[in-house]
Amino acid sequence: MRIVHIAGTAVLAGSLLLAGCGQEIKKENEQLKNQLQAVQKENVALRGEATSLKADLDGLRKQVEELTKQRQELEDQVKAAEAKAAARPGTKPPLRPRKPAGA
Repeated sequence: MRIVHIAGTAVLAGSLLLAGCGQEIKKENEQLKNQLQAVQKENVALRGEATSLKADLDGLRKQVEELTKQRQELEDQVKAAEAKAAARPGTKPPLRPRKPAGA
């Protein structure tokens, strides 16, 4: 009888212990689900931001390309104007400003 009582107590204690662990596992599982949901939401936001930044980068690259083209055209116009001025007798081409040493 005593063995049955001890075994019954052990089974009851084990059941209570497992029930307590089960609750902890459920609580931890719920926390992990919430964290996963937050990370997935952040991931979606970051992907959208990355797409937007890539579009901005493409726009800036096109702008740099256009400005480079315009600069080259202006340099060509200056060279043509200097050549035209040098071709006139008795005229000196305009002095070009010096570029700073670090440029």
